Amino acid sequence: MTDNTNETGSSGFSIQQEPVSPAEDVRSAEILLSEGLFEEAKRILRRLLMRHPEFAPASELLGRIQEQELRMILDRDSRRDPEEQPLRNPDEVIRKLLEDLGMDASLPGGIDPAALNWAHSPRASVEEAFDLGVAFFEMGCFRDAIVELEEALRMIRIGRSELGPAGVAAAALCAEAMVNLADGFAAKSFLIPVLNEPELKHEEKIPLFYLVGRAEEILGNHNEAKGWFGKVIEADPLFRDAEFRVRTGR
Repeated sequence: MTDNTNETGSSGFSIQQEPVSPAEDVRSAEILLSEGLFEEAKRILRRLLMRHPEFAPASELLGRIQEQELRMILDRDSRRDPEEQPLRNPDEVIRKLLEDLGMDASLPGGIDPAALNWAHSPRASVEEAFDLGVAFFEMGCFRDAIVELEEALRMIRIGRSELGPAGVAAAALCAEAMVNLADGFAAKSFLIPVLNEPELKHEEKIPLFYLVGRAEEILGNHNEAKGWFGKVIEADPLFRDAEFRVRTGR
């Protein structure tokens, strides 16, 4: 019998699925958006931005979705009976929407990432708190994002026995906001208990490993940081800039 082992081995065939590129994720989100599946599209974009926060097309598309949702709310509001709903100035409509979301429509002196720039009230659902946390993060209001994401995590822990994908995403974004505020101690103290939760899968821990590494960098613990980045690279050699940070000691 002819031995065709070498031929088979050199064919390059693999049953392992190729990783989806960021551009392909954005295209998938655009298709979902065209079909009116807003939440599914936003979910893909948020996961993508967790892995590649610098990927501008994802941020731009997420912003377009949020603008479209706002226009839908305004359109629905304008279709009411004119006798019941008098015409209003568009600026007044937007101000009212911001109030309904618990936001302050006027921010004197600009935005301070380390301060609470907005009014925060109890949220009706995990999704509402998470969406606001993402919005604040994208605006650079990191302290406000932390408040909303911690509220989302609190509601998740009340209603469920484990974090689940939504809880992991909220925890990772919350820690990244702390890192962006250069509060390494808070980020590390927040993440270590999360990593010790027994139901957390190893692949779910990869972004958390990376963020602990960033926190150790802020604290000046560069050897410890490289150890955490090493864990990331073992699981995903292309995860963000982990390999670059190991090589450069950043």
